[in-house]
Amino acid sequence: MDCNKTPLASEHEKLSAKMGEFSGWLLPLWYPSGQTAEHHATRNACGIFDICHMGEFDIRGSRSLNFLSNLLTNDVARMEDGQAMYHFMLNEQGGVIDDCILYRFEAEHWMLVVNAGNIESDYKWMQKNASGDVVLENLSDHIAKIDLQGPHAPKLLSRLTSTDELAELRFFRFLPDVDVDGMSVLVSRTGYTGEIGFELYTESRFAKDLWRLLLKEGDVLGILPCGLGARDTLRVEAGLPLHGHEIRPEKVAVGHPWEFAIAWDSDFIGKAALVAKKKRETINYILPFQMHGKRKAMPGYTVLENGIEAGTVLSGVISPSLENRPIGFLELNRQAEPGTVLEFRQPGRPNALVGEIGTLPFVSLTSRMKLHKFL
Repeated sequence: MDCNKTPLASEHEKLSAKMGEFSGWLLPLWYPSGQTAEHHATRNACGIFDICHMGEFDIRGSRSLNFLSNLLTNDVARMEDGQAMYHFMLNEQGGVIDDCILYRFEAEHWMLVVNAGNIESDYKWMQKNASGDVVLENLSDHIAKIDLQGPHAPKLLSRLTSTDELAELRFFRFLPDVDVDGMSVLVSRTGYTGEIGFELYTESRFAKDLWRLLLKEGDVLGILPCGLGARDTLRVEAGLPLHGHEIRPEKVAVGHPWEFAIAWDSDFIGKAALVAKKKRETINYILPFQMHGKRKAMPGYTVLENGIEAGTVLSGVISPSLENRPIGFLELNRQAEPGTVLEFRQPGRPNALVGEIGTLPFVSLTSRMKLHKFL
């Protein structure tokens, strides 16, 4: 199939990246240094990720706050200028159309960042539910997104900008217009790895220059370019969901570790379905697990409790930070405490693997620590 390419595709080719398809995009899976090295670089130094495939929508107008409050599950009204917030966008049945990050510039100006595979469908859903003075614009083709993650990321970025605000930038806050070597960059203290770091947004025409600059200046700080393989092991260790796996349109969004993204005092599309599901006795729970031994349980494996089928595996990875212990997420027909022993069986195979319910996050993280400590 023909895949979309990010503005950095030629840079990955120069770095001899192993490329693969993801959500219709040709993206780096790993580089010659290897997925494990990229993972450890992000945990211990700095990793850089091409995330230009993500979608960005601009929302403006006097009714934008009301529109977003109805569209998204978290407390939009509580947001301040310069704040980002994690949200779900639900359908009427309470399933997750997408999980996304909302940025507030001011009361009548916002940006919503969505997953690559959902750009078109998300935008149509937003258009369908917009009314009054709401102006939507799909900026996805014009914005490049580069993630800089890891304990050396603040030191690297501070070498490239003179802003005093950077040292005081709090978790899930952003600076809308930072000069980085003549390029205007939105610097967001967010990420998908659990480590302190930034998501950087700039015009697509600056993507290559920003990528090259960060790699050059970060060389002495141990920076490595990272692919989707390391991104997946990092996000699982951090206890973060992947749309289409842990959260998805056909599953009502309750019974999972990310209910903090639901403001139960607010009204939004899909809330009635969530409330109704909460009142029922049968809820499938999404829980972390870790294996006994070195073999991992893959997505689609059957989960058994006391020999009886009780769920399925949603994500499974080998954790570099935990001496290659297999970990992941599963869906179970009941709530279960950490340490609960389960069996995992590959469809069509008689022998089962053994594991147990784990705790989140799987590893200690730096994302919420004060930034100035890393300068």
